[in-house]
Amino acid sequence: MILVGCTFGSVGNSEEEKLVILQNLIFFNNNQTIAIGTNLRSYDDQADTNLSQFNLTSISGFNISIQPSSYIHWETGSYRINPPNQILGVSTTGSERSNGVSKTHTPYTVPLDLPADDLYGKSYPFLATAVVTNITQFNSTMETGASFLFPNTRVTNMPIGVIANATVSWEEILIRMTVNGEDVTILLPQGSKVITPKCKIPVKNGRDGNIEVLISFFSLFKDRSVSGSPVRFLNSLSALFPGPVVISKVSNVNLYNILQQNLQAEDITFSFPGCFPGVER
Repeated sequence: MILVGCTFGSVGNSEEEKLVILQNLIFFNNNQTIAIGTNLRSYDDQADTNLSQFNLTSISGFNISIQPSSYIHWETGSYRINPPNQILGVSTTGSERSNGVSKTHTPYTVPLDLPADDLYGKSYPFLATAVVTNITQFNSTMETGASFLFPNTRVTNMPIGVIANATVSWEEILIRMTVNGEDVTILLPQGSKVITPKCKIPVKNGRDGNIEVLISFFSLFKDRSVSGSPVRFLNSLSALFPGPVVISKVSNVNLYNILQQNLQAEDITFSFPGCFPGVER
C-alpha cells in the first residue's frame, strides 16, 4: 500500500501535535536525573602558565599584572535545562494557547516556559556562595593551556537534557592590578550574567566530563567594537596616569561603564567553550 499526501499529525493542526509530543518527551524524562559537576575556570590566551600577567594592545601596548588580593564574592550559579529531544522548538503557555499564539524557542539557548515545579522549569545550582581570592593562580589546564579552576562548584542532580543557559551572580568583584606600573583598583558591585551555549551541551548518562564555564579576565580589558565604533578601556585608563586610579560606580564612572558593558557582552568575559567536531561539551 502506498500512502500519498500524508502530513505530520492532524491535517492543519501539526503544531498542536508537535506540542503533545514535546509534552510527552518532558513527561517521560521528568523522572531521570543525574549528577554532573562543573569546571568554572578563568584563562587567558598568552600561551604561558602565568595567568596574572598579560599584554594587551590598545593603540599602544599595556603590561597588566593582577594582584593576589583580587577576589570574587560569588552569590550563586545555576543552570536551566531543556529536554534532550527539544528539537521542535515549540512551547506554549496556557494563556498563549487560549489566545491562539505559539512561542518558539531555539533548541539549546532558551529555557522552556514551564512551571517552576516542573523539572525543566527549575534552576539547578552549581556554584556555592563564597569569596574566592587569588583568582588568577594557575592550578589547572585546558585546551588553550593554563587556567584557574574555581573551588566551591558542586554536583547537583539535573534532569536528562541539554543546557539551555547558565546564570552566575556575584556580590562583589574586586580587582587590584598594575597597568604599565601604575596602581589600579576596580570595584564592581552586585551583578549577574546569563551565559548562553552556542552548541549542544548534553546532560546525559555516560557523559565523559564536567560542564565547562569560562571566565576571561584579560578579555574584560580588551578593545572591542560597538556598532562599528571602538571601545578602548586601557587607552582611556592611561589618560589618568600617573596613578593610583580607582574605578567604581562613584569614581571614574566612564571607565566603570565600559567594564560593566564588557561583563555583559556576549562571549567576552563569561562564556561556554567553543564547539569542535567530535568534542563533547
